[in-house]
Amino acid sequence: MSNSVLGVIPAAGSGVRARPYTYEIHKGMFVIDGKPNIERHIDIMRDKMHIEEIVIVLGYMGEAIQDYFGDGSEFGVKLQYVQNQHLDKGWAWSVLLAKPFLAGRKACIMLADEFYLNSNLGELVDFDLDTYSVVFPVKPVDDEALIKKNFSVERDEKRIIRLVENPLAPPNNLLGMASFMIQPAIMEELEAEFMAGRTNLDFITFTDNLIRAGKKVGAFDMTGDYINLNDVVSLEAAQDAAIRSRLENES
Repeated sequence: MSNSVLGVIPAAGSGVRARPYTYEIHKGMFVIDGKPNIERHIDIMRDKMHIEEIVIVLGYMGEAIQDYFGDGSEFGVKLQYVQNQHLDKGWAWSVLLAKPFLAGRKACIMLADEFYLNSNLGELVDFDLDTYSVVFPVKPVDDEALIKKNFSVERDEKRIIRLVENPLAPPNNLLGMASFMIQPAIMEELEAEFMAGRTNLDFITFTDNLIRAGKKVGAFDMTGDYINLNDVVSLEAAQDAAIRSRLENES
């Protein structure tokens, strides 16, 4: 295994759109075909990306997450935790809270409510991060509503030239997903944004500003299934997809 990449799982949000389920359980702990979604992230990071150290950013129902995963030894990784006391600052703040653990390493960030199945996401760590400051998975989709719930991507071959969080009118059929790789220097730039007085910031808008400033942001072509667990319907869709895939593999 290699420890050249730090894994980061922001899991601080309260999951308002996934109520009533999130009244009793954090959405990152939704059990999908027998396994909490955060555990699925750990599996991908450990087995596909060869990441051995992961930071989980806690907030809403954080104690339940920490009680379940402990120090990570039962899951074959080293887990550390940090508490987000300022959820009003946006999820980019959760990303920034992992900065003290980075120690000059690249980082792979996977939001707790992003569900992946039979994907090539493990190859994301092999993208050229000497050339690109940030790399996002992208995938063409038929349903424009999915892009409106996430973010749109405009690209020029491997380079992303525009990102828009929750676009009203997506410019194409490319869906952006919030599991991404970053160079360590990006944490410094993110911290500078908050030091300059930003009170709320999502990482997509932050990265689009980097693009406008001349930074290179890469597009990783993802295959496989992806669902953002942002409401009851999406949770049920993830359950159906996971069970169907398992049954097909068993037959």
